[in-house]
Amino acid sequence: MCGFILSIGSVKKEEIISAVNKIKYRGPDETNFYFDESYDLSMGHNRLSILDDKYGVQPYFSKDKSLILLFNGEIYNFKELRIDLEEKGVKFESKNSDTEVLLNGYKYYEKDFFPKIDGPFACAIVDKKKNRIILGRDKFGEKPLFFTIQKNTLIVSSELKVFSSFKNLKTTIDLKSLQKYFIFSFVPSPQTLYENIFKVENSYLYEFNKDNLSYKKIKYYEIGNKYSKKTISNYKNSIEILDNLFEKSVKSRLISDHKVGIFLSGGIDSSLVAYYAKKLSNNITSYTLSVEGKSFDESKKAKKLAKYLNLNNKDKIFDLNYFNQNFENILNKLDEPIGASTFVPMYVVSELASKECKSVICGDGGDEIFGGYEIFKYVDIIKNLGFLFNKNTYQATKSLMNLLPISKNNLSLDFKIRRFLQGMNYKTQFKNTMFLSPISIEDLKEIFNEKIEIEDLFSHLISFENDYKFNSVYDRTVLYFVNYYLPDLVCSRADKAGMLNSLEIRTPFLNSEILEFALSLPNNFKSNLFQTKIILRDLLKTKINKKYVDKSKIGFTFPMQAWMNIDKDYSFSNINNKYIENLKLMHLKKKYEFRNLFYNLEVLKRFNS
Repeated sequence: MCGFILSIGSVKKEEIISAVNKIKYRGPDETNFYFDESYDLSMGHNRLSILDDKYGVQPYFSKDKSLILLFNGEIYNFKELRIDLEEKGVKFESKNSDTEVLLNGYKYYEKDFFPKIDGPFACAIVDKKKNRIILGRDKFGEKPLFFTIQKNTLIVSSELKVFSSFKNLKTTIDLKSLQKYFIFSFVPSPQTLYENIFKVENSYLYEFNKDNLSYKKIKYYEIGNKYSKKTISNYKNSIEILDNLFEKSVKSRLISDHKVGIFLSGGIDSSLVAYYAKKLSNNITSYTLSVEGKSFDESKKAKKLAKYLNLNNKDKIFDLNYFNQNFENILNKLDEPIGASTFVPMYVVSELASKECKSVICGDGGDEIFGGYEIFKYVDIIKNLGFLFNKNTYQATKSLMNLLPISKNNLSLDFKIRRFLQGMNYKTQFKNTMFLSPISIEDLKEIFNEKIEIEDLFSHLISFENDYKFNSVYDRTVLYFVNYYLPDLVCSRADKAGMLNSLEIRTPFLNSEILEFALSLPNNFKSNLFQTKIILRDLLKTKINKKYVDKSKIGFTFPMQAWMNIDKDYSFSNINNKYIENLKLMHLKKKYEFRNLFYNLEVLKRFNS
């Protein structure tokens, strides 16, 4: 894993050097620069060496120097792709470099190579013969990539924070993006918090004309549309297929020239990862976080499973004392506002693992792809009872929510009911977003002191619903999470937590074969009114004695309600700070619950300018 900068245009060399040094932690093993004044090209690259120390050095050049590659990520199936290219006559210098496979794959297939890749990547390719620059991001959005075009200059980076190194760039906060952050807890791609800086979307290529910096977007992988038909009907056979697919995926994510570890919680997803990893490799250490608070701590069940699998397990205590000493400093390291409280514990366990490993495997993606969230139990109820909720019932619903007791526990019943009732008050295409949102649209209107058109704010969700209108409600819910929640929140927080500690986080569930398989299953193979992730649970039963697995869902977070001190100033430009103060008083007096809102505001303070 790495971090890089590219510019086309008039940029000072010292600005490039400063920008690259800002993200040194993304690649502490080696830093290289390349400057070509005749082409107005500047490049800088920080490398975290995982494979082929010699032939992974970047920028990476084709033999004739006409192609130049900057690459952050891993291509897990690079060996198969290399064999395919060699059969077509492509020559290789290295024996084990996925970087060389990516460049040669592009040279041979051009844009048609990218759908073949299994693994996280963000890349920039300068193609001098065709006078173009290609930016690409992986299918699931595991790796970030940002760009801006200002004053006839293109600047591309692995992180948002580097743009402040360039004195002539404007970084004005975009009001609509800020509003989306309050609702989503992130800014959906391709926008960022700033008006003139953009994110490359997952599953896309951006092709820039070098002369005028115009660009076109190419979607190289379509998530889900063609998989609306259910093609698998035999449940026993489906478990066998999943067994083979998942073992293959874990095996590919164990490939490294260095030690690979596991994040272990003891839940279904990480237990499956641990089982296959141990089966395939003896040199495995698992890393666990002991979070203070019974409803938050997963360490006991993780240690129990590690002992059963004969894994070397190491854990770190994350208590109130540690939180008070480190919370502010951890948030200060973020390069963009992301309201995922899971970022904090993931940062802490990444810090632990990075002392021994360069890579770890985790269970991210299992909930999104196999329907692990509570909402998947109720999609049919939501569909059939939606008519009961409308504008006329909104005030009654809100009054009911205000009567609910407020618990400090994780995923408490009152928390779930409050979110469910909030989401039910909105149109079908907005329900998933509002189930997850820390505030209502009515709150948003008050915070910004303006009339907000929900159809305008959520125009991309309306397009999404139209694109997937032939899929079932259940599948649309899966695809919603995979298209939005996964790349911009789940993957984003994992990339930041890991790379801030020079650690690569690998995810076997984020594999297009597994996604396509999951979408081909009947929905009752995955969830019903009483249980989620049915097929994953049943696969796990065939591998691990059930007494060693805790199937309850805790979630990877910390006691925000108890630990966070929100009795402080949250003043921001462009918003109604008096209304924020009113929400704070409601929260402190336990008249309503806004824990996630105030976590998001705590994060946003770092970007208030």
